[in-house]
This record gives sequence, structure tokens and C-alpha cells, in this order.
Amino acid sequence: DISTLITKFKDVGLTEKDIVTLSGAHTIGKARCATFSSRLMGVQPDSTIQTEYLTSLQQLCTQGLVINNNTLVASDLETPVTFDNQYYVNLRSGEGLLKSDQLLYSNGSETTRELVEFYIENQPAFFENFKTSMIKMGNIQPRTGTSGEIRRNCKFINSYSSA
Repeated sequence: DISTLITKFKDVGLTEKDIVTLSGAHTIGKARCATFSSRLMGVQPDSTIQTEYLTSLQQLCTQGLVINNNTLVASDLETPVTFDNQYYVNLRSGEGLLKSDQLLYSNGSETTRELVEFYIENQPAFFENFKTSMIKMGNIQPRTGTSGEIRRNCKFINSYSSA
């Protein structure tokens, strides 16, 4: 939920503004159906997804009644290879691909929703704030020594053998 996202970002010194701004990077790129399939299926699909968008995602991600977890879907179907503010327009339309994205608008705090609206209307401000937030995120000190690890595969904690 949005409060968990806010807490996780605050724990590393980032603000709600940074969350909304950095999430705008999802205007480019793709995600595997496995990362958002829980929003598409079940007795009641995620109610924050716009109906036509839900249908198109279900068609892209399913083969018969089975989710094809390896299928890639563009985060932004309108301008998939352009870094712009379309991501925020998509959120307002109920077309955020990832649940964490859509939460910024549909179930977000007053601050996150207002920032989404602001970036819809002011792409140059998004670009400027994105630079600032990226620098801020880049200055987060990584965990070192026994407090952290550099993962061989980012999806999994490294396993160590005693050999």
C-alpha cells in the first residue's frame, strides 16, 4: 500500500515527492506479466485498472486461461520509448501497469495525487525534479560489510556455502 512505499522511501531519506518523481521512470521500459498478473485475474481483478486497459493486459498476458509470465508489456503503451510525462496521464486514466504505480494516484496520499496532477500539466517540472531526485537517490549510501550484499541476481539473496 502507499503508506508502506512512503515508509520505505523515507527510511532511505527520500520524500513523497521523490517517490512520485522517480516512479516517472516507468514511462519507459517493460515488465513481465508475472510482476502484475495478480491485478488481472481472480474472482475480482484490481478495481483501479481502467476496464479497456485491463482487457488489453489480459489479452497480452494470457494463453487460454493461463498467464504467460514471460510476456513483456510496455509500462507505457502510448509512448513506450519516449521519456515524457505520459506515465502520469496513464495513472489518472487508470492505466498504471504496476500496482505500486497506480497507487500513487488511485489510493495515494493527497500529496502523491497532487504531484501526479502537477506533472501531467507541467512536463518541464517533472524533468527538472527527476534530475534532482535521481541525484538524491544516487547519494544513498549502500549497505556494506555484513549489513548488505551485492546480489549476483537482483531477484534473489545470494546463497553462501560453507565450503
